[in-house]
Amino acid sequence: SAWMYSLLNVFSWCQAGTGWSHEIRTIFHCLSSISQMPLHPYFIFDGLDCPQLKRGKDIVRPCYPPLLVQRFQELLMAFGFSWHTAPGEAEAELACLQSCALIDVVVTLYNDVLLFGVTCIVCSGIPPSGKYEDMQLYSSDTLQNCTSLEWGDLLLIMLMSSVDSETGCRWCSTNVAHRLVNYGFGKTLFQATIMFQFVEFMEFIARWHDNVCEVLRMDPQHLLGCRHHKLACIIVEECIEFPDPTILAMYLLPLTSWSEGCHPPIAVVRSCQPDLALLAEFCSQRLGWSPDTIWSRLMGAHAGAAMHTLLQVSLAIVPNTPTPPHHPPSTVAREHQ
Repeated sequence: SAWMYSLLNVFSWCQAGTGWSHEIRTIFHCLSSISQMPLHPYFIFDGLDCPQLKRGKDIVRPCYPPLLVQRFQELLMAFGFSWHTAPGEAEAELACLQSCALIDVVVTLYNDVLLFGVTCIVCSGIPPSGKYEDMQLYSSDTLQNCTSLEWGDLLLIMLMSSVDSETGCRWCSTNVAHRLVNYGFGKTLFQATIMFQFVEFMEFIARWHDNVCEVLRMDPQHLLGCRHHKLACIIVEECIEFPDPTILAMYLLPLTSWSEGCHPPIAVVRSCQPDLALLAEFCSQRLGWSPDTIWSRLMGAHAGAAMHTLLQVSLAIVPNTPTPPHHPPSTVAREHQ
């Protein structure tokens, strides 16, 4: 879903997925590149109950063009890649997959998936680059070891530096939010969110809200570098519902396939060889390519078929070593409900 969101910011929403669109060609080349890599990719699409807020901004349109989604999924099947549609947000679903040790790393354009409990992220553009210098690797362990930032701290920084849905501007800089972490507001907010019942939580939030404003005004321990009277006034007068319980629940209690004791959608992540005949048919009917063009564009898929043969042989010789599962914040929050 992050792919489509990015592509639709580059191309036109109105033209997306209609006829021989640029988006489908871009997706084809991305999947062709991925098929040649020594890995088993797995794709997740946003579901019908995906929140109307993404990365601190209102979603422009709640649904992607149906034809674009359909063509994307047809290509995934032709390339031999597995996928499913999450009930809610795809990023939260990926965090659950990683917590169950079904995937090793999440590849996305956005690093806010750390807030869902993802422990290892590769940020890469569209199309994915084959150069290591064009990719950024994030891990929760490294982040905590280098910056001492924990889940609650990241949550506070996100809440403070998000884009205002009405003005489209940030009302607090990331630098100030990072400094405010030193007063422990992120940790106490996280603990209260997962430990307290609703009434007790709302009582805590009222006190927490006042304490944040007081610290911004006075900076009693001189950890902010200066006093922020204007920022405190913005929180009191304009951000009355800060922190927004809806956003907290979106990250700490997201809707996933694991919600309410449901069974996970998959037991293992595997991919198979590309179906070259199906790909050729897709390129002819959906992209309008000539036979000569199809032959040249399928060279990558031929290499991908060879790569997946090697992956199948290697898996037979050296089985996967199980990775210990971990518990994302959503799991911890549900245990204390």
